[in-house]
Amino acid sequence: MLYKVTPMMAPPAPEKAKPREPGQPRKKRKSAVYDAEGHEVLISLMCLKCRTLKPLAQFGLRKMADGAIRNQPWCRTCRSGAGTKKPKGKAAETPEVLDAAEAIEATEAAVAEAEAAISAAEEATAALQNMAAEAELPEEQPAALEPKAEPAQSPTEG
Repeated sequence: MLYKVTPMMAPPAPEKAKPREPGQPRKKRKSAVYDAEGHEVLISLMCLKCRTLKPLAQFGLRKMADGAIRNQPWCRTCRSGAGTKKPKGKAAETPEVLDAAEAIEATEAAVAEAEAAISAAEEATAALQNMAAEAELPEEQPAALEPKAEPAQSPTEG
């Protein structure tokens, strides 16, 4: 285990102690660790689950099968969320899954808009081609543009 010893800041000035009501339990005294010079120090441990360095107070004590008492390997926050069951259905989706679903929906919407724009452009192109065709050819065609009728051949020629 990794132990890091850091100097602790001086505690604030103590206020006047309030007398406790009869029947109330006493407050638990904070356990303090002192170095060789008599200064109070803060011992911190690294949580094996979240890999963060936290004070020793965030870790509980664990009674082993052989009777030894050791520090918990996980911090209080990791232990509190370890036993909870994961929700099912829509609530089980993680933020990453929700972000991916939103991105897919946005992409599908963009594709639909692009297809609509393409179809509108094709319709406009067809309308312009029709207008151009009508503008080039007048309603009455000149005789030079009409196909020439070939003279009918007589059955005797052959």
